[in-house]
Amino acid sequence: MTDSLTLAEAVPLGTVYLQRLLDEAGVRSLVIKGPAFVALGVRAERRSNDIDMIVHPDDRASATEALASVGWAIISHWFPPALDDVIYSTTFHHPHYPVTLDLHHRFTGMLAPPAVTFEVMWTRRGVVELAHHPVETVCREHAVVVEALNSMKMIEPQRWRAAVERVATLADEGDLLAILSAVEELGARHTASPLITALGGPAPTGPTPAGYDHWVRRGARNSGRGLVVDIIRRAPQHIPRVVWEQLTLDPTVARFWADTHRVVYRSRWQILWLRMRRAARR
Repeated sequence: MTDSLTLAEAVPLGTVYLQRLLDEAGVRSLVIKGPAFVALGVRAERRSNDIDMIVHPDDRASATEALASVGWAIISHWFPPALDDVIYSTTFHHPHYPVTLDLHHRFTGMLAPPAVTFEVMWTRRGVVELAHHPVETVCREHAVVVEALNSMKMIEPQRWRAAVERVATLADEGDLLAILSAVEELGARHTASPLITALGGPAPTGPTPAGYDHWVRRGARNSGRGLVVDIIRRAPQHIPRVVWEQLTLDPTVARFWADTHRVVYRSRWQILWLRMRRAARR
């Protein structure tokens, strides 16, 4: 590990290394987003600031153990397992590596059971070359769906169509039937409907699946008042632990929050105060 790497070097090299590490631990993983999707032709070339991978939800503990064994530590907040459909990934940091890892146990907007979607993606997985080494990633059709859902996850529904236009322009016209099949098997027929209609396909019919209304209201915006309500409704017994962790903010977590929100870090107390002010305004 070295922190002398540039981001352009660290993301592909770290991706190769981490997938091999997980593979040696018996954990299946697929690289998503970032340079892998550039290689698949579903994302325009741009700098990636982190590494994204997805594992089977049952392998989260094994993956965490393998990462911890070589110095990677969790820097995202702990939330009850009852919120796993809302908190869909865990962020890891290494003190001597310049990028973080987002390890997904599900992908937001895929409404089929996470174990099912992972097995579908694993069965149809492909290989791309990063840093002159092969890595396993999702197939091109699944990558288009992931990229579309990713483009919509943090914005309001009225902006979804404009967001997926960029993804649609990178998908071939002949991809429609294959992508229709992909959204069905990933449980994303309704959530990814803006992509399908942008490609010239039909809007979904039939009743909306469980989880769709939540996706429309929140997408992946898993902070603020909505998250508090989720904890109260689904896991009230864990409220003391969640509150205590929020109030005793770990300095590493605080620094990561400052970096992601473009705030100059001075202390964890400064970050805690900023977070409380933002929560109060919401």
